[in-house]
Amino acid sequence: MLRLIIILAILILILSAFFLPRFRRALWITLAVVLSGIVVIIWLDNREKELARLNFPLSQVELENMQVAPGLNARSHVVSGRIFNHSTTESLRQVLIEVTAKDCENLNCPIITQERGRVSVDIPPGQARNFQISIPFSTTLQLDDGQAWVFQVVDVNDR
Repeated sequence: MLRLIIILAILILILSAFFLPRFRRALWITLAVVLSGIVVIIWLDNREKELARLNFPLSQVELENMQVAPGLNARSHVVSGRIFNHSTTESLRQVLIEVTAKDCENLNCPIITQERGRVSVDIPPGQARNFQISIPFSTTLQLDDGQAWVFQVVDVNDR
């Protein structure tokens, strides 16, 4: 939504500069300042996210009691479980979980499908929280006894 507002503001400034020649120079200067500000904000946001990843190692996050159940339609599944935050100083805000379904009726357990889901929950240091998310899979799956589910923490964000 914010990006749409920014794009509309830029378009208004460009159109104003085109149709109001008397104020063209001031509008171009304003446009340059606004665009520079947007670039700086995006750069700072990306930098903050990268620093958050570096400050919070994935080894500090543990998944437990993971379960998969059918969702609202044939392609979605509800993934639930508990997330432990083993950090002693940092709170955990978001966890990106990779859910993999494997067909273990064969000896080599080939991967059937693999999707990611984001869990947004505030977990203070040394605590755990239960969660439940719905993940849409790219293919329809039937939950069989021969299927193995593998859950892995891919990314965290502590801010």
